[in-house]
Amino acid sequence: MTSHLTMDFERFNPDAQDQGTKQVYILNVASLPGGDMLRLAVLVAKGAEPGPTLVAFGGVHGDEYEGPHAAKTVYRGLDPAQLSGTFIAVPQCNVPAFATGTRTSPIDGLNLARIFPGNADGTVTERIAWNLAEHVIARANFLIDLHSSGAGSDIATLIGYYMSDDEMGQKSLAAARAFGMPVMWGHPDLGPGRSITYGHARGIPWLYTESRGGGWLDKPHAGLYARGLTNVLKQLGILDGEIDNEPPERHLIGDGNNDATSLPVQESGYFIPEVDVLDRVKKGDPVGRVEDLAGETIDTVRATEDGTVVVLRKTPSVTAGDGVCVVTGEKPI
Repeated sequence: MTSHLTMDFERFNPDAQDQGTKQVYILNVASLPGGDMLRLAVLVAKGAEPGPTLVAFGGVHGDEYEGPHAAKTVYRGLDPAQLSGTFIAVPQCNVPAFATGTRTSPIDGLNLARIFPGNADGTVTERIAWNLAEHVIARANFLIDLHSSGAGSDIATLIGYYMSDDEMGQKSLAAARAFGMPVMWGHPDLGPGRSITYGHARGIPWLYTESRGGGWLDKPHAGLYARGLTNVLKQLGILDGEIDNEPPERHLIGDGNNDATSLPVQESGYFIPEVDVLDRVKKGDPVGRVEDLAGETIDTVRATEDGTVVVLRKTPSVTAGDGVCVVTGEKPI
């Protein structure tokens, strides 16, 4: 088993990598104003036997830390001599945002999770997306994007999957069950610009994760992600062994485009939630309120449908128009 570093972007070619080896590639993405090069690390464990390729992303948002930790943990623990296929991980996709602990890039203000497939000649974030799309996602037989709540909002600990009766939907559902998270969230549609949206357009089945947190590394949740990645490696036949998971406790159904479905506040001020993640609400129920500087309630946000709270803003400072709560449908397990 070998492992070494490749610095030349032009040599990023896992297809030519020796079977039964591990390799860390460094992709040169864009020159920065100070003259430094923005680089991404790509970890490749190529099995001794041929098989499918599982691609895992972490850190698409810079304030989400469980995905990067899990991706590196799984890579370190794999013996390529025991694999029939390939595991490719990009633990920290959004390096500029990671450097500042922010959801969006401090360089161009863009959200990497909303601009795939990017632009080879665009801004820094657009170039990151383009490189990930063209050189990494394009190699996948299955894609998993590891997200978590980040610094501003809370979200159920869940595995998101494509809900459809077609072949891609069945593969996504089977992998979601194998991954093993407390909540499954099925989406019949996807919002634009996501890594999984690009993968979907290429016919690549996908999953994504979310977890409750708050802008710090939650090692138990990172452990759930690592276990889930390992389970999917087994479910795809890349890795031998029994799947180690637990059945889901809740099954949510709905649109995963949280930017478009989040209930907004009408006034700026101090937001106080009146519900918690995974609470069930009825149409018209208050989910939160906004206070002014003196503590007077100036706005009450109410559910616009019956359902389950899946995303909830926890940072009190809000500006009129900010989304603070996502309510989605639920079905029996």
